[in-house]
Amino acid sequence: MGEALSIRLASPGTTLHLVARRRDRLETLAEKILSRGATPRLHEVDVRDRPAMDELARTLLKEGPPPTLIVANAGIRGEGDGNSREAMEEIFSTNVLGVMNTVAPFLSAMRREGRGQVAILGSLAGYRGLPEAGAYCASKAALSAWTDSLRLLLEPDGIGVSLVNPGFVATEMTRKNPYAMPFVLSADDAARRIVRGLQKNAPRIEFPLPMVLLVRILALLPPRMGDSLIRFSGNKKHK
Repeated sequence: MGEALSIRLASPGTTLHLVARRRDRLETLAEKILSRGATPRLHEVDVRDRPAMDELARTLLKEGPPPTLIVANAGIRGEGDGNSREAMEEIFSTNVLGVMNTVAPFLSAMRREGRGQVAILGSLAGYRGLPEAGAYCASKAALSAWTDSLRLLLEPDGIGVSLVNPGFVATEMTRKNPYAMPFVLSADDAARRIVRGLQKNAPRIEFPLPMVLLVRILALLPPRMGDSLIRFSGNKKHK
């Protein structure tokens, strides 16, 4: 998702600061961004490392004004038992704290400038806990609440905040899913929808519509009814 969105945002005269742990992936992406006339800046940093992210922000803010757009899209699903303490610690360290480490160091400067946008990558999974993905769903629910809070806090300062809640997108992470993914979209299609939503400064950017309607209805149902539907769906998948 990050790769597709970076390519979609690349245009002549634009500078993109790319943050990731894997240098080889950054360099491959940089070539694609250069081919679109944009300037890539590569930062081999782990978003879970708060001091390193704070230092990166200080360096960039010394060089110039704060970013006009921050996309915080770090996310993992974790391995093993998705409801274990280990999964909760692993997933929250990236999906929640890693996102906060990406955004928070720039907020004071952005507020002084009185402009900018923040896009936080959540998931439709944040609407409802699922049997084997408790930690992942909880992390996305946490991002949803935090993004709402940021939007209310920063809107008076002229800063837009968007929560991006995609359904299934064909990425390196979702290719490991052992189940069918309804309404799955390509990463490029997802990136196109995200950019369109950002251009409108939409508070929530959610897609595809059939999946959005399903999860929202599921979240509104009484808990026992929703539980029954999820169990029924799970049983059908295993037959």
